[in-house]
Amino acid sequence: MPLRTLNNPSHLIPTIPTLDGNSVTFAAWRSRLLDLLSIMNVLDIVNKSLLRPSNTKESKLSGCSPDQKGYNPEDFGLDWDALSDLAWSMIKLTLSVDLAIRYSDVKPASKLFSKIVDAYEKNTQARQVQLEDNFWLARHDPNMPIVKGIARIRKAASDLNTAKIAPADQQVCDRLLRGLDDSWKTIRDHLVYSPKEVSLDDAIGALEAHELSTTAPMDYLGHEGKTLASVAKTKRMGCYNCGEKGHHLSRCLKPVKKNKSSTEANQVTACAGATTAVPLGCYGSEEENDDNNSFDDEIDVV
Repeated sequence: MPLRTLNNPSHLIPTIPTLDGNSVTFAAWRSRLLDLLSIMNVLDIVNKSLLRPSNTKESKLSGCSPDQKGYNPEDFGLDWDALSDLAWSMIKLTLSVDLAIRYSDVKPASKLFSKIVDAYEKNTQARQVQLEDNFWLARHDPNMPIVKGIARIRKAASDLNTAKIAPADQQVCDRLLRGLDDSWKTIRDHLVYSPKEVSLDDAIGALEAHELSTTAPMDYLGHEGKTLASVAKTKRMGCYNCGEKGHHLSRCLKPVKKNKSSTEANQVTACAGATTAVPLGCYGSEEENDDNNSFDDEIDVV
């Protein structure tokens, strides 16, 4: 058998994601690591396609003379052990410190690789089941805006994509409609039993439009709008002369201030560059005011 040379791919180690217990990086870690082991010419030892030669008397000796460079793992156990140790060290370099310590006693390289893969594939299957439940069992919360329910469905579909079982857009649309609360039964039945197949984008647009049409405009004002209305109701107008509430300027008992007469108060002053002010209180002659002695001391400002 020809001797096997060993390549040094140490410069490629940084390209392998460090396996740190996160199942998300496991697929990328395994793919890159297998490529690296293949470049090293030790992949067949790690994946158990090349088993260790039988431990006979002849196989205990190395098949390489001092002037030869290479390994013969097919015929000699010592060469197989040497390549296996190199592969074992390479695998440990791609693990986090915690995982490297945990698997420090697991040898040879084939056993170490198999144990890691088995553990992560079991976790991957459990995670896959959880992701499927998050998508197929998603329900709409009627107390939350519909956009949050849509975002939840889309995130669950995106998470399934990481497990390579991404649902089609029509499946996402069906899950979105079937997960709606019963209070949305009208629009749900309209879309589900539509004579034409409703796309995901059309369904999202219809749901958002339905939410806008069924929500009272006052709800968008919130507490701020109610506060403004309350302040407007309690606001009162006072006398133009003294500022006190409860009477008009014509009924004011205090002397008229300088530069302010009843005639001037009833006029509209307009100046260039200034705002127009119209005083409230004097709408007619004094005789007309006498006819209506009742004064509403509270005026609503709308």
